[in-house]
Amino acid sequence: MSQDEIKSKVGEAWKAHFDGSNAAAVELFKQVVEQEPTHVDAYWGLGLSYRKSGEKENALQAFEKVRDLIAGALEAEPENYERLLMLNRMVKQQIEQMDDFLD
Repeated sequence: MSQDEIKSKVGEAWKAHFDGSNAAAVELFKQVVEQEPTHVDAYWGLGLSYRKSGEKENALQAFEKVRDLIAGALEAEPENYERLLMLNRMVKQQIEQMDDFLD
């Protein structure tokens, strides 16, 4: 999958998530991370989509993957430092408050 195809697939996945079609979003995000296993935004969306679907363990695994990817990216991508720090805070919150997000 080319970078343009990946970008398009991520956009489709986010649209599905925001439309409430979380099962479709999960499948689309999974397609992206299979092709690009270090795609932070796809793992973030995957975690949110799993969470909205009530799949706590899968959501937690996705958020933990985001946390791990961010740790590596903070040094490798100094131009994205602020964005990565913000995403790191958000993912920590998701992990710490997982039970609060599920009814």
